[in-house]
Amino acid sequence: MCHGWCPDGNATAAWKPLLELAVEEHLTDVTRHFSRSTKSPNEVTKESVDCWGEARIRDGLMFTTVAQKKNEFWRLLKKTGWIAKTPDHLLKFEYFGIPLKDLPPRLRTEAEALLKWKVAPFATNRPKKGKIRPITAKGLRLTISQLASYVINVCGGAPESLKDLFQKSNIEGFIEWAFNERHVKGRTIQLAIARIAACVKYHPAYADRDWSWLKPLTDSIPLEDDSEIKKRKAAKYIDYDEFEAIPTQIRGFRESYEKKRHKSQIRVAQLVEEEFIFRWFLAFPWRQRNLRELRIGGSSPNLFKGRIPSLSDIDKPAWIVEEEAQNPGAEFWMISFAPAETKTNITVDLLLPRALVEPLEEYMAVWRPLLLNGKNPITLFVTPRGKAMRSDQVGKVIGHWSKTFASKRTTPHMIRDSVAYKWLKTHPKDYLTLSKILWHKNVQTTIRIYGARFNESSGMCAMEAWRDLRAAGQN
Repeated sequence: MCHGWCPDGNATAAWKPLLELAVEEHLTDVTRHFSRSTKSPNEVTKESVDCWGEARIRDGLMFTTVAQKKNEFWRLLKKTGWIAKTPDHLLKFEYFGIPLKDLPPRLRTEAEALLKWKVAPFATNRPKKGKIRPITAKGLRLTISQLASYVINVCGGAPESLKDLFQKSNIEGFIEWAFNERHVKGRTIQLAIARIAACVKYHPAYADRDWSWLKPLTDSIPLEDDSEIKKRKAAKYIDYDEFEAIPTQIRGFRESYEKKRHKSQIRVAQLVEEEFIFRWFLAFPWRQRNLRELRIGGSSPNLFKGRIPSLSDIDKPAWIVEEEAQNPGAEFWMISFAPAETKTNITVDLLLPRALVEPLEEYMAVWRPLLLNGKNPITLFVTPRGKAMRSDQVGKVIGHWSKTFASKRTTPHMIRDSVAYKWLKTHPKDYLTLSKILWHKNVQTTIRIYGARFNESSGMCAMEAWRDLRAAGQN
């Protein structure tokens, strides 16, 4: 307080305890805002908190910073008794599984053995296509830990083995609880139960039991209507032309930052990297896991420079054919992923597009070394602390700049959709090429996912255009 001014204003008695706690929780800005605009914390609504967040983003705060503050503010209200239960939109942030290491010894041992059986290169009785990748095994591990948490913590049960855990009553109750209390989407629950079914039907330790009830139970789970999924995707969808403009806008932001007297070269390097990540996704609409795990070192790098083998099946663009004709010993940047490194279990071998060669070489020679911080990760993209990027960090890059320059926060996966729909608008019916761009194993997958965008109205437009051509005597 100075000259009679109090930063907390004339807060009511209801707000004063929260304002004191807000200092410890680093939530003074949001708490002061509502202490000045409401008489009591019970007047705070989700809509008003969202409006506060939007205003802070317009002021220049990172979306992720604002989202974290909003979530912590809600937890503060719950901790102080102003809301009775966790708001539905925060439930997904509350982990409710029991880690495998904390399960009863026999249950833990059996769960670990089951996971090992699913990821092993070969396992007796397991179907040929039953092997899963380590990342998929994490989903199975999570399902087991969540089911165990429900049975032990919610129902008061004491399962000692997986047979005890995988009881029909336990799984039925878990589905009902997850759907009604946790508000988990039906498709997510269905996938979790399908993970269990794929194990117990074939594993020698459980195959002797009757699991015929699993499929009818899984099929009975209510699924969200496709129209609702489309609405959610539409809320995050950004047209390819907008995406294409973002790297140039990031560069403009970086050039303005470089003119500041007090600037950080590490921050400049980070901005260069984030611009490059956008350019990479626009040329390669990969799943973000392949981007962040792209290796430039180690015993088997994914990205390397060398001569193209004479017997290679790699298709070459015209500029590489011309370069090889002039210089048979020319080396080019190549990308290679083994089947185990792709979601669809396919081999990928391709050449780096010319538009990415110069940005890649500049990034590796000038900017990436500034980010390494004394460390030596073998991934191409790294954090400002020199570590390999996590999934949420890649999402933060895409989300922040799309929100900044396209006024809509989106995800790396939505870039795939943007590329796909733009490709089909420009190359109608060319699903085969698109399937290769997206690394789909089967073109039917591409048609199923992206063909739905071209519905009856698209047929009407095509029919009208055809009839107009006929009327004009051109067809």
